[in-house]
Amino acid sequence: MEHILAVPTRLLRPYLRDKGLIRGEEAELYRLVEEEHVFLPRAEAEKDPSYKQIIPYITLWRADGSVFATRRLNKGGESRLHGLLSLGIGGHINAQDDDTQAGVFARGLRRELEEEVSVADPGPMIPGGVINDDTNEVGAVHLGFFFTMQVQDAAVREREKLEGLWLSREELALRRENMETWSQIALDALLEGM
Repeated sequence: MEHILAVPTRLLRPYLRDKGLIRGEEAELYRLVEEEHVFLPRAEAEKDPSYKQIIPYITLWRADGSVFATRRLNKGGESRLHGLLSLGIGGHINAQDDDTQAGVFARGLRRELEEEVSVADPGPMIPGGVINDDTNEVGAVHLGFFFTMQVQDAAVREREKLEGLWLSREELALRRENMETWSQIALDALLEGM
């Protein structure tokens, strides 16, 4: 049984809005993740809005301005998101990432990135804010820590779960309605010149 990192929603609530990108509160939210996290059975956490599952969410982009997008195939883990485009690489932080030392979030973030994609010439991860969307059942139980990273290239590792493609910002804007809500929030930040 998979156990994933979560934080009680009541502790996060003062910093959250119903839907959007939260900026300026990242340090306090990160502190809560490090100090107040618990590991819950994923099957239970997916249905329990009294906890937020913490998800690293990294958008990869190239010098030409194109953004790496993935489409979740039917074999992917979250059936509620199958077929939708995602601009974020990431996923749950598992109990295997916690060795009782500080930095559980950073370890989970690196593991998720390495599992899902191979990256050529990665730059630094730039924090972009925290994504929350309580307007749907997936978002109500997840909280995304949004980062951007410039790379030379990227390719999907989990080809049975994901399809990868590079899209210009113009193409992304045209495909906005076919994106997960978190990706729509990330796209708005990217188009604003983040």
